[in-house]
Amino acid sequence: MTALILIGSGLNALLGLALLMLWRQAPQHLYVRYWGWSWILLSGALSLGLGLLPDQDGSVFHKLMVGSAAAFAMGSMALRTAGARIYRQLPWERRVWLPLYLAMMGSLMWLAELDHRYAVLAASIYLAIGAWQCAWWIGRGGDSGERFVALCFVAAGFVHGLTPAFDPLGRSAVPHVAGLFVQTTLSLGLILLSVKRAHGQARQQAQRFSLLAQNSLQGLAVVQQRHLVYANPAALKIYGFASLEEATRPGVFEQLLPPEQQEEVLARNRLVLADPRARVEWQATRLTRDGRQIHVHGLSSHTDWDGQPAELMVMIDDSSRQSALDALRRQALHDELTDLPNRNFAVERLHQLTYTGAAPFAILSADLDRFQLVNESLGHEVGDALLQAVAQRLCQELPVNATLARLGEDQFLVLLEGVAERAEVQAAVEAMLALLHTPFLVQGAELFVHMSVGVAQFPRDGRDANSLLRAGDAAMRRAKARAGISYVFFESSMKSDSRSRLEVEQAIGHAIVQRQFVLEYQPKFLAHSRQLCGFEALVRWERPGQGRVSPADFVPAAERTGQIHALGALILDMVMAQMRSWLDRHGRFLPVAVNVSPVQFEDGGFATGLLGELKARALPPELMEIEITETAAIAHLDQVMPQLSLLRGAGVLCALDDFGTGQSSLTMLRQLPISTMKLDRSMIAPLPESNARAVVQVTCALGQALKLDIVAEGVETEVQAQAAESLGCTQLQGYYLGRPLPVAKAQALLDDWAASLAPVPSESGRT
Repeated sequence: MTALILIGSGLNALLGLALLMLWRQAPQHLYVRYWGWSWILLSGALSLGLGLLPDQDGSVFHKLMVGSAAAFAMGSMALRTAGARIYRQLPWERRVWLPLYLAMMGSLMWLAELDHRYAVLAASIYLAIGAWQCAWWIGRGGDSGERFVALCFVAAGFVHGLTPAFDPLGRSAVPHVAGLFVQTTLSLGLILLSVKRAHGQARQQAQRFSLLAQNSLQGLAVVQQRHLVYANPAALKIYGFASLEEATRPGVFEQLLPPEQQEEVLARNRLVLADPRARVEWQATRLTRDGRQIHVHGLSSHTDWDGQPAELMVMIDDSSRQSALDALRRQALHDELTDLPNRNFAVERLHQLTYTGAAPFAILSADLDRFQLVNESLGHEVGDALLQAVAQRLCQELPVNATLARLGEDQFLVLLEGVAERAEVQAAVEAMLALLHTPFLVQGAELFVHMSVGVAQFPRDGRDANSLLRAGDAAMRRAKARAGISYVFFESSMKSDSRSRLEVEQAIGHAIVQRQFVLEYQPKFLAHSRQLCGFEALVRWERPGQGRVSPADFVPAAERTGQIHALGALILDMVMAQMRSWLDRHGRFLPVAVNVSPVQFEDGGFATGLLGELKARALPPELMEIEITETAAIAHLDQVMPQLSLLRGAGVLCALDDFGTGQSSLTMLRQLPISTMKLDRSMIAPLPESNARAVVQVTCALGQALKLDIVAEGVETEVQAQAAESLGCTQLQGYYLGRPLPVAKAQALLDDWAASLAPVPSESGRT
């Protein structure tokens, strides 16, 4: 009998091993693994609990055998029921089931201590209940195969339950033979059931893949031995084929590849076939069936096809996106108006050319002169058409080694590659400027174009794109300062000039806030009597660490940056504070002239604000004199005229400074609300030459006719002073009579003037 039990146990173990081997083929089917181990544990329980268990003698060995048999039996039952629930995709909660099986195992061990027959009876009942529970889970709602396995579980439960009926110790041959038959049938049923489910799931996965492949928007293609063996509809559509048979004809695969890309494609194919883990992303142009070029974005990986390695390609037709990217790139790198490369392109190209050891080249920074005048007088449409015409002519006539780009507005850049010598660059610049000698016919108008060009050379003037562009711009600005068409090669001194201008522009704002400016006062004297008659306030910048800065350096910087408004307000505030101090000191004093930038007159409230400040400080308006240069008055007549009229009407004196340097007319002089005309030093310096005397005399006669005071500026000698007096100048100003004075010395001069007058004047006024 023992031999029969052991044979049955061994057969159960073999069936369990068969199930485990089946599970190794499909590891995702966990229930097969559970059932395989359940069968092995059951064979162990039968061998230890029935076949090899010695008579009950209370020994440790007997207890160990009983415990092991109980553990194997309940473990088999636990794995069997777990497999059934997993098969049916029911939850298997260990925290619920494990304590139950441990309790049953403990009960078996306890009963075995009392009487072995009790333990056999309890184990038979437990195993029978477990088998019937599995039958319920698997057979309920199942197909024919599942119902057959459920019947086998039911039969196995009856065999387990009836075993003690034949022999209280479970050693009867009848139940063991029946159990062996039922267990074998059940094992085969489970194997077939597992294989059936695995095949069903494999077919389902294949159907899903086929459905996905057939309906995917991405193209799928399989290439094996340089032949296309599969392509889904999306791939066929990408390449323009009507059917798979048409696409898989010999030689078609090579026809889709541009000749220059075939070696690259073959290399990728060899890489993918050799490495199952390879994943190569690629983008390339391909040819369709009708020869049209498309842009394809793909991913190649290794796959098995009919047992042989192959290349699986997943791809999309990226032509639309690539066209959009090309359009965006062109938009980013090209100027829409002239269709020339733009600044971005020029900078990128310069980055490519300015590496260490690169060949020398030159850039020409070219700017059209007075282009804004075309826009203002003829309109922006004509201006745009002119830019297009200039670009077209330069593109057609420049040499092949020249790249023309538009940097913005009316500025162009010419990149001369392969040009190293200065003489070569000079010849190229002169040839380009010669192209502008012929006028441009734009919308029925003939327009002559003048251009200023700055030249910078690599690596002499800069070793990177930004420094070269700065050098070219600096040279171009120097060229624009010259009259007519001109060009200038960059010099290192221009870099320091540009840096100095930038430093001044950046520092002037701090200087205004910190009030780093001081005033000096240059006296003016009456002609003939040489009596003090007024001052001109002159601003100076005491820059910390650098000393005094000339107004010729910082005033233009303030005008360029718009800070002239704040600087002008500060100067007027300082002048009026000093005027108030002198008025309190003497009860009277002389007019003080202040230079005003034409930019300040752009503020429509300038005159109103100035009059308000004079009133707030209780200063007589006639003690303030506003000076504006002749050139500024002409250039900004619309802004200057109404505000000067308002100031003059309120009593403020107004002077036209630097007269003789501009192009003012007699009509304009008559219209301007001025009280004083100041002759520029260029008119006084040649005196007493006859030609100079004639000019000054005529000018003084004009001023006298308009009832203006006439100030001779820049009087350096007594001869000049006497000549100016004799020709009709009413006031003199210059180093000969008085240099600009600090406040203390100007006040001392004013004290002497006040002491020479009567103690109590009736009113303060202009002498």
